[in-house]
Amino acid sequence: MIGDATEELLARLDALEAQDAVRKLKAAYMQGLDDRLRGRVADLFWEDAVWESLPGRAPTSPPPSAPIVGREAIAQSFVDAANWMSFTAHYLTNEDIAVTGDRAVGRWKLLQTCTAEATDTAFWQAGVYVDDFERRDGVWKFSRLRLAMDFRTPFDEGWAKTRFWDPTKDGS
Repeated sequence: MIGDATEELLARLDALEAQDAVRKLKAAYMQGLDDRLRGRVADLFWEDAVWESLPGRAPTSPPPSAPIVGREAIAQSFVDAANWMSFTAHYLTNEDIAVTGDRAVGRWKLLQTCTAEATDTAFWQAGVYVDDFERRDGVWKFSRLRLAMDFRTPFDEGWAKTRFWDPTKDGS
């Protein structure tokens, strides 16, 4: 009987430690992007990871882009994003992390402040992350990151006026 209780306690402890590892990974991802540490952020992903934009959650959402497959391609996408976003500050809320053995799924709401490089325009974007994580040889990393956007809008217009805006365009 004591053995079963010990096993149950160890399983609960493992799940809590896994949640903490996932939480730290997500925080490192967000802070790394904000600090423009693109290479270090890519190292948070498994070599075979996928970064995927999902269909937006609004009727006027633009179509999702093609999935980005592999750590190197994901790293390049971070460099590309830095070319059109000169500033970012990521904020996450509504965390929900479910752990099953060596796999976990994390969900967060995103609110992000940004600056478009081409126009020096401040803009907001918001959405929902649904991320998969795997523990391999005792190490947790992203295996799949998915983001569905709710809005991307110039700061001075707001999402009620302009739900989706393309910050890569110069506006002319």
